[in-house]
Amino acid sequence: MEMLAGLTQRALTKRTRAMTKHLFDVVVSSVREIHDMPGTWSDDDYRQLLTRLEVDGVEDVSGSDLLEMALMALQDMETDDAADAVLAHKLGNRISAGARRNIVEDLLEDRRPWEEAADISLHAQIFAAAVLLQKAFPSSFARPDMMQVVLDITALTAAAKAVLSGSPQAAFVTRLLADAMDAHSILERLFDEQLASHTFPEAEGIIWLAEFSEQASDGQSSVKLAIYSSQHWLDAMETISAFESSAYDDDDPEEADHG
Repeated sequence: MEMLAGLTQRALTKRTRAMTKHLFDVVVSSVREIHDMPGTWSDDDYRQLLTRLEVDGVEDVSGSDLLEMALMALQDMETDDAADAVLAHKLGNRISAGARRNIVEDLLEDRRPWEEAADISLHAQIFAAAVLLQKAFPSSFARPDMMQVVLDITALTAAAKAVLSGSPQAAFVTRLLADAMDAHSILERLFDEQLASHTFPEAEGIIWLAEFSEQASDGQSSVKLAIYSSQHWLDAMETISAFESSAYDDDDPEEADHG
């Protein structure tokens, strides 16, 4: 009975959201599996990692040379120690050394901690660590995968168009995706209240990266949005071709009054 009540409540919450003003028409342009995303590792990232590994002379090195230096430095270490060092760089003091070692074990045992770690705010950085570790130790670490979803979005009101003219907020993007999914989706099951609220901090852990490739302007109300995250959150999009949305930013509490 409790499970049925929960499902009924999620369906009611989704129906309530659907009753708000229709703000966007969305077409799913592509959904594909990828193995990295823009900005996973920057030159500064490599330099900081190499400094952690006590490698000198990295200040004037850039580009592919930095990657090669990082790979060689990691390959001079034991595999688990190298993995711990990469995770320590990416996660800092956000988790304990013991928890970090557990993630190392998960990676070595071909698990998916970039989807399974309890703290979703760590997922993107765990994935980034896995990308570099697989390059350094291809026989020890499986190649990590994630998903890219590209949407063509058309704003139907002036206020909706304004949302598309800035940088995409994770909360807006998550609500947009949820509007495409049914009440059984993982987003709806875990975050139905946040999806209908005006504060959704967990969205930053769900959406690893979102970029408008074409910005809305005075004469344009349509944009292309690329979304990057794990299969855990995005695989439901594989069966969807188009949908309507009433998504809104966290800092826009009057979403029902747009237009």
